[in-house]
Amino acid sequence: MNRSSPVEARPTAEPVPTLLADGLLTERLALAAPENTRVVVADYEIPPGHSLPWHYHEGRVVAVVTAGVLTRTLADGSECVTPTGGCIVEPVGPRGVHMAENREPEPLRICALFFLPQGSPLSTRAEPPARVAYR
Repeated sequence: MNRSSPVEARPTAEPVPTLLADGLLTERLALAAPENTRVVVADYEIPPGHSLPWHYHEGRVVAVVTAGVLTRTLADGSECVTPTGGCIVEPVGPRGVHMAENREPEPLRICALFFLPQGSPLSTRAEPPARVAYR
């Protein structure tokens, strides 16, 4: 008796991923991730008029703005505005302290991919740099 396996008899469809973010990288990304690097994917929603406080990351963070407009203030006092679809690469370590704000009337969503040393938090709060006037 010649029977074919049920798995062979059915055509299989390719799995279709759910896209969480799709952006364009506009700055160079250098990433050397040693063994045992903590990899985290996080989705942030920042309501209108709210912000993420001054902080830094112990590892590389790459993020895509999936809705709204992200305004970041960097350690040197400069501001970077990233609209929906824009991609950012966060600075690493305390010298890369920054904050993020939603100055727009609609919610801001950010999908972030973290490459962190094992045991480190997603971010570490910090004081604003002396050269940046605190609002």
